[in-house]
Amino acid sequence: MRLLCKIAGFAGSGIMSAGEILGRACSRAGLFVFASNDYPSLIRGGHNVFSLVISDAPVYSLFSKVDLLVALNEESIELHKKEFSEEHFVVSGEILDRFAKEFGELSRNMVAVGAVFGLLTLDFNVLSGVINERFAGKPQLDSNLKAAKAGFDSVKPKFEFKAKSKQLFLSGNHALALGAIKAGMKFAAIYPITPINPMLEYLALKSDCGFVVETPEDEISGILMALGASHCGVRSMVATSGAGFSLMVESLALAGITETPIVIFYGQRAGPATGMPTKTEQSDLAFVRSAGHGEFARIVVAPADVEECFSESVRAFQLAEKFQLPVIVLTDKYLNESFQTVSLKSDVKMKRESFASPGSDFKRYAFTADGISPRSVPGQPDGMFDANSDEHDEFGFSCDSPVNRAKMVEKRFVKFGLLKKELPRPVLYGKKNAKTIIISWGSTKGPILSALEKFPDVCFLQIQYLTPFPDISEFIKGKKVIVIENNKTGQLYRFVKEHCLIEPVFFGKFDGYQFTADQIVEVLDGAK
Repeated sequence: MRLLCKIAGFAGSGIMSAGEILGRACSRAGLFVFASNDYPSLIRGGHNVFSLVISDAPVYSLFSKVDLLVALNEESIELHKKEFSEEHFVVSGEILDRFAKEFGELSRNMVAVGAVFGLLTLDFNVLSGVINERFAGKPQLDSNLKAAKAGFDSVKPKFEFKAKSKQLFLSGNHALALGAIKAGMKFAAIYPITPINPMLEYLALKSDCGFVVETPEDEISGILMALGASHCGVRSMVATSGAGFSLMVESLALAGITETPIVIFYGQRAGPATGMPTKTEQSDLAFVRSAGHGEFARIVVAPADVEECFSESVRAFQLAEKFQLPVIVLTDKYLNESFQTVSLKSDVKMKRESFASPGSDFKRYAFTADGISPRSVPGQPDGMFDANSDEHDEFGFSCDSPVNRAKMVEKRFVKFGLLKKELPRPVLYGKKNAKTIIISWGSTKGPILSALEKFPDVCFLQIQYLTPFPDISEFIKGKKVIVIENNKTGQLYRFVKEHCLIEPVFFGKFDGYQFTADQIVEVLDGAK
């Protein structure tokens, strides 16, 4: 059993909280949920939607047809009636109006959540537990519980699922933050910006876990604070989006030449400039792979789902510290703000890289076989060095010798040899001998996996680590190659074409929304 439920209404009517409560309760009841929100760039007003795919089997993406609509206002029915499936059901009107009068207009969303839970034939005690947690200590707790119970009792069970064991329900933002905490992050500087604001809020609430969360005056200050913290020996991070990252680029180059570890969480949105700040896109891949003047080593990793947001967040800190370079964790609004039923795990072995035991002639930038030099922290005896943004010698002192310059550039790039051996390989889904292969990255993974259920002779290659770019020739040999991305110019398509010397087929989407599974099916039908 699988259905798509949409909760819709005007901004400010509690749609997001209702969706999160419903998704978390369904996950605890033993169902699988994939959810995503859609809202305009307005403080109040406009049309908001929280979409949930609820199933008794794993789900990875949204679908096009609505089976259950919760309309918190009449306009929502008009806006979504073209999406209705043949056997759709609508919660609206009399039920919501009647109980809203009894428990207060602000309880309307909880009446709706209770009604949906009743329609799904689930145990109300699970829902009440989630509501208790969400509103613990708040004056509206009692009225929300009563409103949800009234909605639950007002409907007859309509849908039946085969429940499994309860699981976590997390967003991409929350998983990224949890990964950072797991990795031992001790300093975060985050200037508020969509779509990473929930990450900032979550870390701020968890700051009693032994780390500092700073809200700087701007993004330039933020990344410089984080680099300063890293220079002092702690694992540090920033989180931002396109406009903020643009301001950070000069400091990114500083991290490159000083070989200072830092993790940058970058949530893409539809640009350029302000663009559509609450919509999604995968249009910044080429930018982050080359951002910063001059040439220097970096890692760009693109998690594709909520579980990967956690695992690759952990790995990012490990890689940044070991190889002494910036790591950019590239996501998008769709992934950052989507929720999913998950079982968090990470295969990363947690290990803090040790600092040097310096002698009287400590060389912070010593030439080594693998390009990785010893580090020291301020105040460490005999560990003084010049942290210099100019080209420098092994001690960190400015040096414009052509010989030294060439050796330092080579030193900073030779790390890639060891790094490529350590990074996870691209992941292949489906049959190795399939005649057609889809190549993609990031949050397109979910819709592609959902669509492949109808195409057993098509396989999918997910490229997770995009810099350094992996060798994928073994995967594509003798196959028709299709590259699918959420952008106009085919940025991954161009990299595949350049590295593999082939001419793939490209399909892009750039209207501010991620592909649905049905749209991927249409793409594959048209590519036959």
